[in-house]
Amino acid sequence: MKHLSYISYTLLCWLILGCQSILEKDPLAQISAVNAYITADDAKRALTAAYTPLAGNNWCCTYVGTGYMHWVLANVASDDTEKGGESGSDQLYAQQISLFNIPSDNDAIRFAWSTEYIGIRRANLVLDNIPGITMDDALKNQYLAEAKFLRAWYYINLVKTFGDVPLILTANQNVYDLERAPKQAVYNQIIKDLQEAIPVLPEASKYPAADRGRATKGAASAYLGKVYLYLNDFVKAEEWFGKVINSGEYALDPNYLGMFLRAGENSKEHIFQVQFVNDQGAQPANNQLNIVMASRARNGWGFNLPTQDFVDAFEPGDPRMAQTVYKNGDVMPDGLVANVGNSTTGYLNKKMYVPEYERIAGAIQAGRDDIYMRMGKVLLWYAEAANENGKPAVALAALNQVRARARGGAAGILPDVTVTDKVALREKIWHEQRVEFGQEYERFFELVRQGRAGKVVRAYATKYNTAKGSGFRDGVNEIFPIPQLEINLSKGKLKQNNGY
Repeated sequence: MKHLSYISYTLLCWLILGCQSILEKDPLAQISAVNAYITADDAKRALTAAYTPLAGNNWCCTYVGTGYMHWVLANVASDDTEKGGESGSDQLYAQQISLFNIPSDNDAIRFAWSTEYIGIRRANLVLDNIPGITMDDALKNQYLAEAKFLRAWYYINLVKTFGDVPLILTANQNVYDLERAPKQAVYNQIIKDLQEAIPVLPEASKYPAADRGRATKGAASAYLGKVYLYLNDFVKAEEWFGKVINSGEYALDPNYLGMFLRAGENSKEHIFQVQFVNDQGAQPANNQLNIVMASRARNGWGFNLPTQDFVDAFEPGDPRMAQTVYKNGDVMPDGLVANVGNSTTGYLNKKMYVPEYERIAGAIQAGRDDIYMRMGKVLLWYAEAANENGKPAVALAALNQVRARARGGAAGILPDVTVTDKVALREKIWHEQRVEFGQEYERFFELVRQGRAGKVVRAYATKYNTAKGSGFRDGVNEIFPIPQLEINLSKGKLKQNNGY
């Protein structure tokens, strides 16, 4: 959706929020719907505003004022990633989550809540106001379907992070005026939004190149499959993942590392990615995570350190290990010899490495996309669902397709999996998911949905004699605390999660 990203933040604030936080109950300046939603261009601007919070994956703050910190909540909370930084107080919010000693004023939690509700408010503004605009009906319906997809995407992040959350379906409602809706009710709305969006959304191939990144039929179908997977409805998960696989729109990229570089960001494998541009002065020109995860030896921040436990999870000879992490002395895609700086684990995330030829004005950042849904994930989630449905042959075919791509024709490594026992095959699939999705913002929430988060992170703490993960409490830390600021603003309507 690159051309939509070009709309300036100033215009977005003027049109949608009057540059006021959604936490403020009575914005001082806000353009009325009567004046703001008249033409097709107004509709396009409103939809643009609903997309922009997707790019809020940052180390502290973004052009929308906050950011859902996927790298902290999904990576650092897990056994795959150490926080990094120069001291325990460096990015304290990440340290607290790593230790599962999380106060309700934790910045990552607060930013996650506010960013997703900014996105939901903007999606609701589209859904409330675009129906009254005189414009091409087909385009109007597409915009509405895109807004439903976006609302569902934001709610997916909220419900997996916090559990029960306020369910807001109109821009006239405020988050702090409502009680929390049961998690299942939120999931029901997510399913409804995605099911209504899917018949209307274009297939990926129907979009021109400039519009890559916008919601598609395949993206909505893939996320619907993921929702059913999180609900343990394996029959429907298999069905919807199967629709994506059989659509012919997507395929595994033979160049595993290459699809994470800028040159491969529109790979056939990518189903949904947040696009950044590197030829604009204003956000979202640059992906700040390139700096967050870069070596301090290259003026980066040195956070998000892959663990030795994660590296050891790769089977001998698996090329994905060297394509996912790097260490001192490795030769990088630009020919430089790697220096991981002060990484305490000895590793950094290679999927976020910025080669010299991608750098912008000498900075360790680029217009690199964040890739959230891709064919490798869909195939392995499909394999998991099929196995749970008693279809080991179907599961093995999908699993071994991913392994074949990984070995790239090399003999003697990553042989096909042949086990058909459900429990044994489940373990093989879970293992493959860990290494295939490595450092891609899935691990902690995957462990939670599999019912083994506490067991895994505490085992990590014991194995490495570290405090990381040792504080995890079963029945509490599968979700995160509601931000105290929101509880205060709600005047008692919002109740805190158990144990916080």
